[in-house]
This record gives sequence, structure tokens and C-alpha cells, in this order.
Amino acid sequence: MKKIIYILIFIISCSIIYAQGFDWQFSARMPSDSPVLFIGLTGEFNHLVHNGSLDLEEDTCHCGAYKTGLGEGYTAGIAGEYWLDGLTAITFSVLYNYSPGKFTVKAEPLFHKNGGVLLTEFEYTSKISYILIEPGIKYRLFDSHLNIGAGIQFGFLLANSSVHKEKIIGDENEPPFPTNPPSSERIVNGKISELNNIFLQPKIRIGYDLTYGLGRYATPNISIGLPILNLAKSSEWKRWTFSAGIAIYWGM
Repeated sequence: MKKIIYILIFIISCSIIYAQGFDWQFSARMPSDSPVLFIGLTGEFNHLVHNGSLDLEEDTCHCGAYKTGLGEGYTAGIAGEYWLDGLTAITFSVLYNYSPGKFTVKAEPLFHKNGGVLLTEFEYTSKISYILIEPGIKYRLFDSHLNIGAGIQFGFLLANSSVHKEKIIGDENEPPFPTNPPSSERIVNGKISELNNIFLQPKIRIGYDLTYGLGRYATPNISIGLPILNLAKSSEWKRWTFSAGIAIYWGM
């Protein structure tokens, strides 16, 4: 009777050990419980694609509208996973996000009396940072360590800085702007719509869990962030996020 009880305990222990598909027991004679809560660090590199129609104004004059922009940013913070069973986990993270962007728009040509044409270009560089909270869910595919996940990022605006410039891009014989010292570019007194204080973005992620020690695993992943909310209050400004990153977890 005791042998049957020992066998049953061993079978139950093994089912717990492989809760996330990792063999974390010290030996067959010393089965150990696998944790279901994991806490760790996460970071990712972000390629940002900005789309919209951001009206640029300088001294109440309309100078054009920025349509597209690009940027390279990053996200880093604390992440966690709580495994409901061997295939499904609830995910959560608190993150710092840095999201730069650079836009350009050509100004209207300025025709000279002598027949020459002055061509200039407005440039807008933004540097935005958020605190993000991201709850989500993760599911393993084909009973393997390959997984797909989805979450939604709630962001709160931390900081926003921007620079507007106007550059001469045509008519090399044109004298430079009367700045001090004279230059082919100048800082303009430009402005666009104010930013929303709240940021919202769903994310779809695919990754692979790799064990690197007892009760530890790392998940390299790629993801895409979908734009559903304007970044600006009174203008259209949406952002696609293409990311590659890694999360490292420790069992609690």
C-alpha cells in the first residue's frame, strides 16, 4: 500500500515539475515543485513608424503638415508571468518607454525676381517618454516552448521635447539665413498640436522560452504594436511599433 502511495506522489510531483515544459528537478529521487510565478527583467529595441497629419504653424501661419516619420527607441522594465497551466500564462509588466521621431515637410517654393527658386524644408524632431503598464496573456503553441502572446499597453506621458528647423535644400547661390553665425538652417518658432497624456496600444508578440538554470528561463521575442489612439490632441498622429527584445525570469 505504501508503495502505491509513493508512486502516486511521484507521478503528481512530475506533473508539477513539467508545468511549464522544463525539467527542473534535481533528480528522479528528489522531485521539486515547479514555481508558477516568475518575475524578471525585460527590454526591447523599437523601430517606430509615425503616420498622420500634423499641422505646423509658425507665428499663426500654416507652414504645411507632417505626414510620416521614423524613429529608433527602446523599452525596459520589470516583467512577470503567472502560469495557469502548462500552456497558458498571465503576463504583466511595468516599463519605461522612449519614443523618438523625425518628420520632414517641404515648404512652398519661393520664386525670386531674377527667376531663381528657393526651396526649403521644415524638420520636426520629437523625443517622448512614457511609463507603460502592460497586462496580457501568453499561450504555448503545439505543446512546445514556442509561444504567442497579446497585451495592451496603457501609457502615461512623462516628458516631451521637440525641435523645429527650416533648412535650405535648393538654390545653392541663395545667401544663408541671417542667423548668428549665418547658416543654411534656422530654428523656427513652430508648433504642432499638444500631446495626449494617455497612450494606448495593443501588442502582439511571438517568442520562445529557453531554460538557463533551475527555475529560470529567458524569452527572446519579436512583437508589433498597433496604433488605435492618436498621440496628439487635435491632429492625427498614430504610431506603429516593430520590436525585438528579451525577457529574463526567475521563479518565485
